[in-house]
Amino acid sequence: MQTQTHALIGAYFFGKRDPTLMTAGAVAGMAPDLPMFAIVATLLAMGRRGQEIFGHDYFQPWWQHINGLAHSLILWPLALVVALVARRARPTTRWPAILLAAAAGGLAHACIDFLCHREDAHMQLWPISSWKFVSPISYYDPAHFGGAIMVLEAGLGLFMAWRLFRIAQRRWSRGLIVLVTLPYLATLVLLAANGARAEGGGDADSVSLGRFAMGAAGWSVVQIDKKVPLTRYTLVRRDDVAGIEAHADRSQALFVRDVDQALDQTPILCWRWRVAGVIDRADIRTRKGDDQAARILVGFSLPRETMSLVTRMKLSLGRARFGKLLPDGALNYVWDNKAPVGTIVPNAYTDRARMFVLQSGNGRAGKWVAERRDLLADMQSQFGTMAGRITLIALATDTDNTGSVAEAGYADLHLVRRGAPCRFQV
Repeated sequence: MQTQTHALIGAYFFGKRDPTLMTAGAVAGMAPDLPMFAIVATLLAMGRRGQEIFGHDYFQPWWQHINGLAHSLILWPLALVVALVARRARPTTRWPAILLAAAAGGLAHACIDFLCHREDAHMQLWPISSWKFVSPISYYDPAHFGGAIMVLEAGLGLFMAWRLFRIAQRRWSRGLIVLVTLPYLATLVLLAANGARAEGGGDADSVSLGRFAMGAAGWSVVQIDKKVPLTRYTLVRRDDVAGIEAHADRSQALFVRDVDQALDQTPILCWRWRVAGVIDRADIRTRKGDDQAARILVGFSLPRETMSLVTRMKLSLGRARFGKLLPDGALNYVWDNKAPVGTIVPNAYTDRARMFVLQSGNGRAGKWVAERRDLLADMQSQFGTMAGRITLIALATDTDNTGSVAEAGYADLHLVRRGAPCRFQV
């Protein structure tokens, strides 16, 4: 949820109509996010761009550890226990009540974030564990109930603000409460406008997966092997195209977004990509050479009857290690170094992933190249079914096997109907 919502919750539910307690609850309700604001301000002052901060820096371990401690499900409950013990030991003293309101406000923030964050989830048991709960609900991603959550948050925020406005006595307090309602009103206006546009059919032929001009919400960097350095993914604008730029230096990682999308209406995947150059020592057919300068991975859930019992057992065992990164089947569209365009081969590690060579060599390196693939046709040709659903999409620039360096860009990922043009943003 938005930070001001946490502040309102702390003041409304734990303030007991007492100005001091309301202030304590509000300040502590915001407290878990304050380190993030300080880090962002520092990085901006150092010259980092917002896209780089939230597309790359945010997901680095040092920041994740700070976030985990600030949203700790160990420290905040401990503070609450201390406050309860202090209130019992000193029932006539003022400070235990203030500490109790503050601890409750901070713990409420931590619990709500635990339930409403997906790829941007926090390590809330750090330093005991780096585990994250990837919630099925996102407070902002429309693909995971984000629209409904934003409406619910706006309604709750306006209700709490109205009640607190009636309680507040000072002008500055009332003015501050009015100010924090503005994001909720803006949210409702934008959602209403988007709903009206959808009813008008403006986006009926297109499903956005990665329009990076407005950021990379819903996407996250996923490390495959903890022993291998991470490929760095950042939001950039190059040649007037907003996209994700990948920098790989003997590294590997995926830039992933969860998707739940049928293909019967919009089976055509469109995107643009570019490479600075291919990986000379790569070989798409071998594990030692399994590196690509640019790759788009589309994962599917497939009907059980299309997979043998042995295949289903292998997938179950594999998911114990890789989880959602091991779909029932995957189509990989690659920019290779030497394989002819049109080559289709199994992945060097698993025959559940197929590699399609769409570009080869350096002939078009340094330029944005537009692509268009019929996912439904490719899925049917490789897995014998048209009943699958997209479960994830990922970008990958890998150089760990060959020990190479590579740079690539990705932009404008979206689905369209057959016969409809791709809608590349200008």
